[in-house]
Amino acid sequence: SPPAGAAPGWHPGATVAFTLDAGLHAAVDALAARTGTSLFMVVHAALATVLTRLGAGTDLPIGTLVAGRGDDALTDLVGCFANTVLLRTDTSGAPGTEELLARVRDADLAALSHADVPFEDVRRDLGLSAPQVLLVHHERAVLSGAVGGATMDALPGPRTDAELTVSVYEPQGAADVPCYLEYAADLFDRDTAERFAGDLLDTLRSMTGAELPRSALP
Repeated sequence: SPPAGAAPGWHPGATVAFTLDAGLHAAVDALAARTGTSLFMVVHAALATVLTRLGAGTDLPIGTLVAGRGDDALTDLVGCFANTVLLRTDTSGAPGTEELLARVRDADLAALSHADVPFEDVRRDLGLSAPQVLLVHHERAVLSGAVGGATMDALPGPRTDAELTVSVYEPQGAADVPCYLEYAADLFDRDTAERFAGDLLDTLRSMTGAELPRSALP
């Protein structure tokens, strides 16, 4: 049963780890540089492509989380301040890679330009539900370190208010990119989640022209 205080639509969560190896990371960065996009936008386009192929339609509301410290009043406060931004993704007409990336870039920049608008206000005014698919990007992520002799590791926690969450931990430099697919365990089994992660990797390879072996999933 849901824990006390759980949001409507809560699901028990589970996680599949997968990796963009350094070669695929470099290919994604090269594609992003050529098309005026970013690693986040390329992964967003690949995620939208996979969802469309699986029958989710061609008008896809994919959510993302952004840091919510734009207000100077929050500068000295301790805590996590974040907002959900809805990225409306159009995959209609079977666009090629560059056309899809152009659509994703325009949609993402337009949505993120209003990132300070509370999502609860957007939901109320437009009658929206919470996004069931999230894409979360951690730029220059540091997943482990030491402070005062203590070793710390950052571990993803299932975002159980969404059905699927793809988290991308982009490191500094040309290195492997750790990723996690967090999924609603009451809706999907692990084999399905692993196939989804594999499809996402294969789509990135197809988009970038990277001829690389399929990364192993733990």
